[in-house]
Amino acid sequence: MWQWVIEGGGIVVELALLLRGLRTRLFRRYYFFYTYIGSVILGSAVLMTILLKMPGLYSKSYWPVQLITLVTGYGILLEILNQVLAPYPGAERFARLSGLAAFAAIFCFALIAPFLMPRWSPGSVIEFERDLRSVQALFIFGLLALIFYYAIPIGRNMKGMVFGYGLYILTSLVSLAVRSYAGPSFLRVWSVAQPLSLDVSLMIWLIALWSYCPNPVPDPTIHLEEDYEALVTRTKSVIGHIRTYLGKAARA
Repeated sequence: MWQWVIEGGGIVVELALLLRGLRTRLFRRYYFFYTYIGSVILGSAVLMTILLKMPGLYSKSYWPVQLITLVTGYGILLEILNQVLAPYPGAERFARLSGLAAFAAIFCFALIAPFLMPRWSPGSVIEFERDLRSVQALFIFGLLALIFYYAIPIGRNMKGMVFGYGLYILTSLVSLAVRSYAGPSFLRVWSVAQPLSLDVSLMIWLIALWSYCPNPVPDPTIHLEEDYEALVTRTKSVIGHIRTYLGKAARA
């Protein structure tokens, strides 16, 4: 009963978030984010239908649906990185390329995994999802470290997006860790805790993205771009020294 209420409530909030984004035209500003919301709505509707009509298939259907939202969830990371680091082209380009590389790697692995491991056990699926969430968590925490270290100002939209998604990832990681140790006995708790954590994040997003709130103009004393360029220069220097050393070693 509670699972139905949580799933149904989540779909209502998802629809409200999407409709509000259409009305305020925020979907044009945060395209990746609303693409993720659309995939979540579709996935929630599918799981809700299965839960109502074929509850015995819910656990088997969860992973294929979750895989779609896992992949599209990387779009939120790209959205956050692009918006927060927009005033710093070099750092933004590096973060964007890193995010795209991670997205491509995850997407390709998701496509070939069924062929490489056609007989996945439930434990393997849990470990795989946990690894995906861990990569997402690293991106979020890395971005938060930059924001706090350089005191980068961000608006209400981005604060809600970061906090909501970070909370959902953290809750998912904890639930996955407990589930991997508790086994099937944790399945009933899992089927409620996972969608409930998503509902909380959806409410945070609905409040934070009710209207457009751009990021404040950054302080010109923030030296993120200069530090990035210095890092690139040092990295090129180190690579040059390594190439020279390897060349001498090969000729020796």
